[in-house]
Amino acid sequence: MVVNVRCWLMTEDERNSDQGGAKFLHDRDRNRVPVIIAFLLFLCLAVGVFTISEKQAQKSLVGFPDFADSPFVLTDQNNEQRSNADFAGQPIALFFGFTYCPDVCPTTMMSLANSLDELSDDGVDTDKLQIIFVSVDAERDTPQQVRDYLTLFEMNVVGLTGDAQALADSRAAFGAFAQRIEGEDGDFTYDHSAAVYLYGQEGGFAGTIVFNEPEDFIREKLRSLLN
Repeated sequence: MVVNVRCWLMTEDERNSDQGGAKFLHDRDRNRVPVIIAFLLFLCLAVGVFTISEKQAQKSLVGFPDFADSPFVLTDQNNEQRSNADFAGQPIALFFGFTYCPDVCPTTMMSLANSLDELSDDGVDTDKLQIIFVSVDAERDTPQQVRDYLTLFEMNVVGLTGDAQALADSRAAFGAFAQRIEGEDGDFTYDHSAAVYLYGQEGGFAGTIVFNEPEDFIREKLRSLLN
């Protein structure tokens, strides 16, 4: 009888052990379900975001007109009239700024100059790239002022200026903006587009360089434009 009781007790323990183990496995699997679902949702979200961003990038690329389809007539730093047709057949880096700009403009221009120097050291023919600096400040940026400003940067750059309407028309042609910000004592500055617009040799839009973009990225974008 004792033996039978012991056997019965062992059997119950084993049953409890089996049931406990099964319950543990069941609970563990059940706890994994939310993690798996969360991972799958994250994966779907990541794929969705990537797909949408790719489509938006393609739309942006297609949405920008060719350089030849963005007409302007302005005056360069040598007081000569220039139009978009004068730059046909050249890869172009186009930037809107002003000579009294305290930070964005000189930083961007210096980054372009440094990147071109490094590419030149690598054997890339950087003289093919035409950099165009278009002023947004009709009041202060005379051809002479633009000319003096551009001597600070050793690169192939044409500076363009004009009256307020001509400059506004040129910005509209490229989808750029500028807003005058009044300061103290009659001083003023401009909030303006800070990107550099890139165009290939055939005039097609090739992307942008954003403000404070790492120079490694700038260099590779320019290399691609020149190859």
